[in-house]
Amino acid sequence: MLSDSLSSGSGRIHSIDILRGLNILVMLFVNDLAGVAGAPAWMKHISPSTADGYTFVDVVFPAFLFIVGLSLPIALGRRLDRGESMGKIFTHIFTRTLSLLVLGVLMVNTESMATAMQIDPQLWKALLYASAVMVWISSGRGRRSLVWTRRALGVAVLLFLAFTYRSETGMGLRPQWWGILGLIGWAYLVAASIYLAARRHVAVYAAATAGLYLLYFADATGLLAFLGPVRQWIGIGSVLGSHAALTASGALLSMLLFTTNKTHGQRLRIIVLFAFIAGAIGVLLHSFHGFHPVFIYNKNAATPPWCLVSSAWTALIFALVYLLADKHGILKGTRTIAAAGQNALFAFILGPIAAILIRLLPPLANGMNPYYWLGSTFQTGFWRSLLFAIVGTWITAQLQRSGRYLKI
Repeated sequence: MLSDSLSSGSGRIHSIDILRGLNILVMLFVNDLAGVAGAPAWMKHISPSTADGYTFVDVVFPAFLFIVGLSLPIALGRRLDRGESMGKIFTHIFTRTLSLLVLGVLMVNTESMATAMQIDPQLWKALLYASAVMVWISSGRGRRSLVWTRRALGVAVLLFLAFTYRSETGMGLRPQWWGILGLIGWAYLVAASIYLAARRHVAVYAAATAGLYLLYFADATGLLAFLGPVRQWIGIGSVLGSHAALTASGALLSMLLFTTNKTHGQRLRIIVLFAFIAGAIGVLLHSFHGFHPVFIYNKNAATPPWCLVSSAWTALIFALVYLLADKHGILKGTRTIAAAGQNALFAFILGPIAAILIRLLPPLANGMNPYYWLGSTFQTGFWRSLLFAIVGTWITAQLQRSGRYLKI
């Protein structure tokens, strides 16, 4: 789901791996830049968080959800073609979703840890990511007994961390907003389940995708108020509605492109037309922003206009990458980006791991951490963040090539 190796019936689709890798590169850059003083507003999330608008930073996460959708029909279709039962495939989907939810909840709770726990907070975080690697690192050709022993030990450590966790208010683990990985997990579960139910029928899947946006509007206008207890745990309209619609939109485009043999030119025309339609609907919906907040562009609220316009921008970039990589075969210099795109889960935990290591750097003469010092001005912080993104992408790619990648 996060990093499926992709090929269609007519050959490997390089552009999806490259697009995912580019998304990872930008994600690492903007996440690090968020801690740089003096960064211009257009290089950060829209402020305030309730504002009507978006920057390119606000498109990074929805772009990833869309890319998850692009790979979904190919990966699941391959399983169907092998004759796997629906029960086995759904078990695979559910296991992936559960893994993402668990890791997402654990990660998001690190943002509000109590300073006085049974275990030092920094050690707690280090054990979290170490055990995550133990559980989800690719087993390769290792002995199965050793693999299962490693995974069991990792699970045991995760359970220990879950029981010892306390927030600043003294509470234990709770979903909060599920974390980025958790949101990806929910979107994947919904989009993948619809794909299995639709039985590859494009029209049915398109109608279901539109239905997910309608679910958002129904929730926002109070029609789903009777689901109050459920809504306390999960945002039905945003998490199960518009976020899932982003992933379903990517899956819908993938179905249009790769379910039957088409020329490169035909595929490019479909991608551009898809981007135009999604963008036009998003802009049209936004024209009603004066009537209700559901029609504004807003990442935190996951509004349909924001989702649709983000889908349009992602599709246009996909068209450019597909034109260069798959149609014209211009792949020189893309190996590292593509390999990083196949190891996306590691990229998501790389930032927190780096933060733990950065805290261990010896202070400068003035007592300041050298990494934080580089981020004290935009002039140095920009290059710090760019270098961090490049090195992080390279490390992610090297681990993928060596077979030491994280796989859910």
